Amino acid sequence: MDNKGLTVNVFDLNTGLTTYENASYVRITSKDYNLLVMIDYLPIIGEIQGKVDIKIGDEELTIENIKASFMNSNNVFNLMIQGDLNE
Repeated sequence: MDNKGLTVNVFDLNTGLTTYENASYVRITSKDYNLLVMIDYLPIIGEIQGKVDIKIGDEELTIENIKASFMNSNNVFNLMIQGDLNE
């Protein structure tokens, strides 16, 4: 299997499911901890209250001021945002 990066699935109530392919990393900055998820990172599950940065190529997508749950397994990172992003 030739993995070039992470698949990142982001679900929120505004846009539904958005998938990003070949992400270099996902940086989680929560009120309690910081975490950098990269390719072949161990399986994890948790909650975040803070922000998430997703690095795809030369661009970085930032989602701020969120409360969400996340799961990483087999180079697929899932982020389920609670509530409305516009609040």
